[in-house]
Amino acid sequence: MVIPMRGVFGSLFFVILILAAVSVSSNSTAAVEPLVIGEHEIEALIPATSQHPELKLNGASMRIYYGFVETYIGKLYVENPTTDEKALVAADEYKRMVFKVAMKRVSGRRMAKAMYDALQSNLSQEEALKLEDRLVMLVDMFDSKLKRGEDGYIEWVPGVGSRIVIKGEVKGIIPGKDLNDAILNIWIGENPVGSRFKKQILGLQRHGESKTNNRRGR
Repeated sequence: MVIPMRGVFGSLFFVILILAAVSVSSNSTAAVEPLVIGEHEIEALIPATSQHPELKLNGASMRIYYGFVETYIGKLYVENPTTDEKALVAADEYKRMVFKVAMKRVSGRRMAKAMYDALQSNLSQEEALKLEDRLVMLVDMFDSKLKRGEDGYIEWVPGVGSRIVIKGEVKGIIPGKDLNDAILNIWIGENPVGSRFKKQILGLQRHGESKTNNRRGR
């Protein structure tokens, strides 16, 4: 029996369309697959409110001490995500650094003290002296105990200062972009709390991704 060529080509064309549709669907699903760190699904964005515009996830990572102690999940939300650390620090836009506790419990003061110590690695003596009074204010605002799953954040509000929020309670606002820049550099500066942590916050590597597959954005 002779099969018309038009029928053959028509069938092939139909199959190709179906395969293409399946491929696009598969890629779309992979693109929106949620990021999960530990037991927590990481929100891809923070909806806009009267307090801030929509903020998108730049990157997230688990902060690990001594190679095995999971302490907190760090999440960086910004208006315009980028893998360029200098551009992130320089941008005078809303930026939110979220600390979600992964330990059974921890005092906010202990977290702030660890932050204070880490700051010194990215500051000159002159810069540290200039920020000293405001750093003391920061430590004092972290005055609550946090349990696993609870969080706090430091949010840069352009033209206003760094808004400190612990467990949903606004503790205060500390002026000066230089302070917020210094705090952000704890995560993505020249001397970050961890090299893998920095890559994941910058979006260069996804949490749980193999080391050989972390070149996104370069």
